[in-house]
Amino acid sequence: MLHQLWTNIKINLKFYRRNRLLLGTAVFISFVMGLSALPSLFTLSAAKHMKIIQGVFSQLSWFTFIITAGLAIMLISYHTRDRSVKMVFTKPCPPEAWILSSFLSASLVSLLLYAGTLAICSALFVAWDVPFQWGILYMTVNDFMSTIILISYMTFLAVLMHPLLALLFAVIFQGGTFFYIKLLLMGKAANDGGLSVPLTLLKGLVDGIYLLLPSFSPFSGKTSKLYRSLRLDDANWEYLLLTFGYTVFVSALMYVLSVYFFKKKRLI
Repeated sequence: MLHQLWTNIKINLKFYRRNRLLLGTAVFISFVMGLSALPSLFTLSAAKHMKIIQGVFSQLSWFTFIITAGLAIMLISYHTRDRSVKMVFTKPCPPEAWILSSFLSASLVSLLLYAGTLAICSALFVAWDVPFQWGILYMTVNDFMSTIILISYMTFLAVLMHPLLALLFAVIFQGGTFFYIKLLLMGKAANDGGLSVPLTLLKGLVDGIYLLLPSFSPFSGKTSKLYRSLRLDDANWEYLLLTFGYTVFVSALMYVLSVYFFKKKRLI
């Protein structure tokens, strides 16, 4: 299976390379680098340069987060919709290996992009003679794990539905949306001294959906101080380990569900 897995990963990377999406990624990164270099033409304080580095990291991390999720959807949907998976499974290659190779391929691209983001930010520290803040390493690892969760989730959605529906579902049905609804219902319950039967049922439904949906940043409230300061002293390694465990659990669960529903699809 390892040979099949590695073969599929190489084929997937070739598929990404021939797609315009990664070219767009390179153009975007070059554009961000160009914008980040503009302030160096003016006299700015170290604090201003630090803010710029934070902004560059945030933009590139967000773009990596989105682009790799798109890669996961694109690979699954493209080969499923044009029935080309028939050629894969008659090699033979089990669906388990193909789904896993799709997940690992997108994760590998994500890893390379985050490494590039870290390299760019490190170069800005050196170019502007700003003391390197090691907290950016923590942020890179934390954001990478968030992206892994998203990739696994989008792989699962791509197996279930059309890619556009998968994107809409991911945007609308996210933990933040239902957490906001929970707060509204809790506020109404506090003001009115309780909820009516329909709203109580709605709250139960919202709570259930909120618990079922994966969180892409499960401990964001505990790491916000680090993201503002970039100082490693503000890091809490316990939450990074908990995020790692959560990432492994969610990814494994999404993989099992993806394989199960993929086998149920009429692919040939």
